[in-house]
Amino acid sequence: MKNIRGFLILVTSLLMLYGCDEGGKQPVSTTTDTEKMSSEKETEKKLLALSEEIFSLLKDSNYEKFAEKVDQEHGVTFAFYADFGHPDGYGGEYVNLSKKEISERNNTKYLWGADESGKEFEMSFHEYVQQFLLRKWGMSDADYSIITFNEPGENFAGVINTIHEFYPNAKYVEYYSPGETEHLFQSLRFIYQERDGEWYLIGIARDVASV
Repeated sequence: MKNIRGFLILVTSLLMLYGCDEGGKQPVSTTTDTEKMSSEKETEKKLLALSEEIFSLLKDSNYEKFAEKVDQEHGVTFAFYADFGHPDGYGGEYVNLSKKEISERNNTKYLWGADESGKEFEMSFHEYVQQFLLRKWGMSDADYSIITFNEPGENFAGVINTIHEFYPNAKYVEYYSPGETEHLFQSLRFIYQERDGEWYLIGIARDVASV
């Protein structure tokens, strides 16, 4: 009888200990999740503010200051369409500019890409910013009225957004300019990667419908 009673006490103690242990684990998990969410929100806030500054610098043609936001080793890559990082480069090869190339504001002509008819667009960095980043196909002003973090403002069945496929640690801020129809929209994606605790611009991709 004593053995049975002792056994029951042992089992009860183990169950209580297991229950306390399980209960003790839950707050640790909750705290970790909370900290992760807080960190993500802080990153979002930081990159939204950084994108606003970068967009303003582009509008003001302040390329020397703009170059300060660019990753020292990677430079900044410009994708003519949404498939940033894809080795084939829909519409042509990407243009990659170093901090120095941007800040010097040279008049070098680069081949930025081509439309579906095969027409190529060759121009200076300044001309590209003015005609293809701030305007839609150089024809009308882009009103970037919708801003999103790490996701597209609209999912368009065109060229696939491949940022996270080729840069899994990158995050981006999208400036979306809707059009009168779904074929007249334009988006700019400011793409960032962290280095030594700081976020730097590594790319700007356009997401547009072909004209």
